[in-house]
Amino acid sequence: MNVNELVNQAADADQYDDQTQETSNFDDGPAPAGWTPARFVGYVEVGKRKQKPFQGKPKADCMEVRMYFELNGPKHRREIEVDGVKRTVTNMQSIKMALKVGDKASFSKLMKKMVYGREGIKHMASMLGQGFLIKIEHNTVAKTEDKPERTFANMKDADGNWLIGPPTITDPMTEVVTNVAVPEISVPIKLLLLKNPTKEQWESIFIDGTRTVKDAKGVETEQSKNWLQEDIVQNMVGFEGSALQTLVSGVGDLNLNLDPGKVETPEEEVLEPVTPAEAPKTPVEAAPVVDPAVEPKQTKQDVSGAPDASPADIMADLGL
Repeated sequence: MNVNELVNQAADADQYDDQTQETSNFDDGPAPAGWTPARFVGYVEVGKRKQKPFQGKPKADCMEVRMYFELNGPKHRREIEVDGVKRTVTNMQSIKMALKVGDKASFSKLMKKMVYGREGIKHMASMLGQGFLIKIEHNTVAKTEDKPERTFANMKDADGNWLIGPPTITDPMTEVVTNVAVPEISVPIKLLLLKNPTKEQWESIFIDGTRTVKDAKGVETEQSKNWLQEDIVQNMVGFEGSALQTLVSGVGDLNLNLDPGKVETPEEEVLEPVTPAEAPKTPVEAAPVVDPAVEPKQTKQDVSGAPDASPADIMADLGL
């Protein structure tokens, strides 16, 4: 698969939708809390979904999207060994949300923070590959009868504000802006645009392999890890007759597990690292990327949408 082709397809996404107009973490716990540089590496439209009733009243089906961010600050990178080969892995932050556009929509609020005042960005996917500064906050859910106490990593604060902005730090006294070095992408980009799906997009969300699952009686079975494709085909409202169904019908052997009720969505899926030769280049409209080997440039500039935090706190989180 040509990963750069996905970036090009993402750059053309606003031909099909103008989203400015209304119409795996490590096995030892959640991603560490604090500020971190990150890259936007996945935009996957999973289609219209059935919604839970609100106050006893049914809600209309709603388009949903999954978004992925590679957290690549010092606290989010570690070296592992697989089959005798050492490689670096990073924490991933994924978000599933309603794809609604409007002043009150969470999706629009997130997009506004990611655009941070730049001109010409009309579709979220066109920012794939770009660097950002993200703050991770933890919230803990108390133990219940059937589940232990759990801690989750979030990109929102307690008031529901998105904690993301340009990869810069602004000195509040001098207003000097310092660019933060954002490492290059080390995982494949994920992309699926339901109005214009392509074979490359569909292959980008494929997850290879199987996993061993034990049921309540202790019986072990092997199940596909390819939950994302399976979930879309099985649970997307209106899949029959859609552009995606036409595409999937022509792809060939998909090896999908489509037994009713069998598609299980893990809290985080692991994205395999890519080699430098496969790593996608930053799109033309990407936010500035600073080479870690070069002294960060200091300038005065408009950084509307920049994270609201103490420069000292951010630099401490980044290990600077």
